[in-house]
Amino acid sequence: MNPETPLQHAGRTDDAAALRLALKTAPPDYLRGAVDNPALGHEELAILLENRGASPDVLTRIGRTRTWIRSRDLKRALVSHPKTPATLSRSLLPHLFWRELAAVAALATVPPLVRREAEKLVRLRLPELSVGERVALARVAGRGLLAVLGEDGEGAVLRALAGNPRATEGEIGRIVARAGTPPELLAWLAEGSAWSQRGAIRLALVRHPRTPHAAALRLVGKLTRPQLRENAEDDASPRLVRVAASRRLGVDTPSDASLQSPADRRHPESRGLSTSR
Repeated sequence: MNPETPLQHAGRTDDAAALRLALKTAPPDYLRGAVDNPALGHEELAILLENRGASPDVLTRIGRTRTWIRSRDLKRALVSHPKTPATLSRSLLPHLFWRELAAVAALATVPPLVRREAEKLVRLRLPELSVGERVALARVAGRGLLAVLGEDGEGAVLRALAGNPRATEGEIGRIVARAGTPPELLAWLAEGSAWSQRGAIRLALVRHPRTPHAAALRLVGKLTRPQLRENAEDDASPRLVRVAASRRLGVDTPSDASLQSPADRRHPESRGLSTSR
C-alpha cells in the first residue's frame, strides 16, 4: 500500500466546510483522500463530481458505494462525468429517467459506447412517452435520436425537432419528403422558420402537395429561374406551382386539364385553386 500523501491526508481530514470549498477544483490525490473522509456527504459528493480532474479510481469508488449511489442525482452526475469507466456508466443508465438519458446521449464528452446505450434506452421508452414528452425530447435530443423522432406522426413533435439546434438539412428534408407530413408543419417550415432559406428545403416545400397554397406561392416567388423552369415543366409538381412558375417565367400556361399532375390527382382536396380569373 502506497504511503498517504499530504494532499490525501488533507482530503481525508478536512471538515465539511473545507471539503465544499476544495472539491470542485482539487487535484486527484485530494479527492482520493476525500472519499475516505467521514464528513463526505451527498452535497460534497455532488461538488466532487463537478471536478473534471477526478480520476477513474475515485469515480469507481463512488459508484460502488451503495449508500452514495442510491441518489439518482448522483447517478446522473456520475454517468455524465467524462472519466467514469464505461462499464460503470452503462450499469447505471437503466436507473435514469428518459430526460436524463437524453441529456447523457447528447453529451459529446461522454464515451460513444455510453451515448449509444443511452440512446437505445430512450428509443425503447418512446412508446411510453406522451406527445408533450416527445415534444420536450425533440427539442433537446442528440443526433442519434433525431432520426427516430423524425418518423413521429405528430406535427408538434416534428416542429420541435426542426427547432433543435442539432437538426440538419438532411433530417428536415426527409420530414418534408414524407407524403403524410401535416400541412400545418409545412406551412410553418415555409413561413415561420429559417429552413425555407435552404434551397433544397424550399424546393421540396414548393413541390409538396400538402403545402398550403399561399405558402407555396410565396416560395415560388423566391425560386431561381432554373428552379422555376424545372417546376413549370415537371408533371410531378402540383398544378398551382406549375402555373405560378410558368407565369413568373412569362410562359403561356396550358389549360387546367393538361396541368392536372399526379400529385393533384392524389390530393384533390389540397389543390382546388383555378387558374382562370
